[in-house]
Amino acid sequence: VGRAKKKMERQAELKRKFEQLKQERISRYQGVNLYIKNLDDTIDDEKLRKEFSPFGSITSAKVMLEEGRSKGFGFVCFSSPEEATKAVTEMNGRIVGSKPLYVALAQRKEERKAHLTNQYMQRIAGMRAMPANAIINQFQ
Repeated sequence: VGRAKKKMERQAELKRKFEQLKQERISRYQGVNLYIKNLDDTIDDEKLRKEFSPFGSITSAKVMLEEGRSKGFGFVCFSSPEEATKAVTEMNGRIVGSKPLYVALAQRKEERKAHLTNQYMQRIAGMRAMPANAIINQFQ
């Protein structure tokens, strides 16, 4: 039996364990989880799994729902990064139902925001480097 821990020590330990589990989960699904958007309303979990099954072993397929209706996007998780990459190259832009799919590797919200911010900053820097009349001519 050890000494009783203070509340701050317990909270710090729990937070550290939570962060460790989160990092393990992120690394486990890195490169195998796909984000699919522009899904037709008729697509459900089973149809999504069926569309992506030719590319390899699927561990999970989920269409995101709100009040029982599709939100138009979902996730497919493969067992290996090679299968996921093949699915991205083959399925991105393919028409399923009545819409062309957008398929990419899933990113965490923090990663996605950082990437978009970086792109925005590069675009702004590029605009500043251009003379004003070149920018105006671009939109005419």
